Parts: sequence; structure tokens; C-alpha cells
Amino acid sequence: GLITKGSFQGHTHVPGIFLESLEFITPDQTENTFVFRDEKFMVNVGSVGQPRDGDPRSCYIILEDDKLTYHRVEYDIERTANKIYDTQDLDNFLGDRIKDGR
Repeated sequence: GLITKGSFQGHTHVPGIFLESLEFITPDQTENTFVFRDEKFMVNVGSVGQPRDGDPRSCYIILEDDKLTYHRVEYDIERTANKIYDTQDLDNFLGDRIKDGR
């Protein structure tokens, strides 16, 4: 089945699909929907708080049979950045970064 051919991960923040053929496919390249082929894959689902692909909105996926769809959700980025700026133990660049999606 599909699940035995691949894995899903987060934390690297960059949404996309790595294929066994060494191809990396971004959500934009497939208009946010990808139908799996008969090869191994590794999916980065993105990040709820810090996608780093230039789109600062939250990112998640929905998997249906052999089709994966990326979704984006608006959230209060300014408020989140301000919480970072107000936390002395966090560098301000972390707040700047989420505004840019980088």
C-alpha cells in the first residue's frame, strides 16, 4: 500500500515531496495536489507555525487514498511575532522570520 512506500515528516519546515528519483516537488508545482506514483517518497507536511517556503501561512496536508493535498491557513502572524519579540530568551530574527515565511 501507499503507506509502506513512504513516510511523512515535519520540522524541516519546507513543504514538499521527495521522490525516490531524487526529485523534489513543491506544492506550487502541482497546484497543491499530488497523486503518488509507484515509487518511494518522503513528504514534508510543512509547518503549522513556520513554513519556510515564502508563504507565512500555516501549512498542513490531507491524504486521501493515493492523493495528497496541501492546505494553507491564515493566522495572526503579527501577534505571534510580537510574542517572540517580548520573550527575552528568543532572538528577534525568529519573529521576523515568520513574517517572511523564511
